[in-house]
Parts: sequence; structure tokens; C-alpha cells
Amino acid sequence: MKILISIFLILSTALIYSQTREETLDWLNLKLEEFGDNQIMGTYQISIKKDDNYGDYLLFVRKSWNPLLNRNTYQYYSFVPEVVSKIYLSTKNRTNSTLDIFIRSDTEDIYVPEDDEFVSEFTISMKNGHNEITNRIQKGLLHLLNLMGNNIEPQKELFTN
Repeated sequence: MKILISIFLILSTALIYSQTREETLDWLNLKLEEFGDNQIMGTYQISIKKDDNYGDYLLFVRKSWNPLLNRNTYQYYSFVPEVVSKIYLSTKNRTNSTLDIFIRSDTEDIYVPEDDEFVSEFTISMKNGHNEITNRIQKGLLHLLNLMGNNIEPQKELFTN
């Protein structure tokens, strides 16, 4: 009986524990730095910012090396979590089977400051051959948005074995 109660307590503790926003953000930034397509498309870092008018919003920064300018260049994407309608994986920008992560809004609510425009989607390009970690990063992004109040259903795998 004591063993059964011990197992129940261990399992219930494990089920209750969930990563915080900060832990999720740290994990995502670590994995995006390690598995982002550094050499061609750049790497991404995510931070949570606070605005008096909009509340918490996400800032994605893409850092890529520009050989012509001989320096890093930066591109920014910011949005409040509620505008994201979908985070999906696709090979649509690839000639091989490498999955990239696409963050999509049904309306053009993702702000790109250097272009002073709003877009409906942006891509996080991943290194070739790391589709399993790309899938985990997608789940981490969905978890982060869930923690920030936007519960998005993950994409369904239509053609699986």
C-alpha cells in the first residue's frame, strides 16, 4: 500500500510541474541558437517585452551574417501572443526534407519595424537534418503562447505511418 501511495505522489507531482515562461523562453533560445540555420538564414532569439498599451508581447530577433557588409545584420518581428493563429512546420521553402517553423497570423498583425509594415507570417529556418528538434521547438513555442494566454491547437499530422 505504501508503494502504491508513493508512486501516486510521484506521478501527481510530475504532472503538476510545468515549465514557467522564463524556463520555456530560455530553452527555446538555447535550441534556436544551436539548431537555427546560422550560416544562411541566421539564428533567432526570443524575448518577452512589456508595453503600457498592449501588455506583454514577443520580440523575435533574427541575426545573420552579411558577407557583403562584413557584419551581422538584424531583423525584428514583434506581436502580441493573441494574434498568432498557427505555428506549423513545413518544407515549402526547401528543396530537401528539412522542416522550418512558420508563425502565422490570420491578419497582418506581426510588426516588422525596419520595413515599417505588418505581415501575416514569418519563418524560422532550421539546420538540415534536425526535424525532431524542430518539432520540439514548435511544441515549445506553442507552450510559450499557451502560458501567455493563447491556446493554439498543434497541427495535425495528416500523413503518418
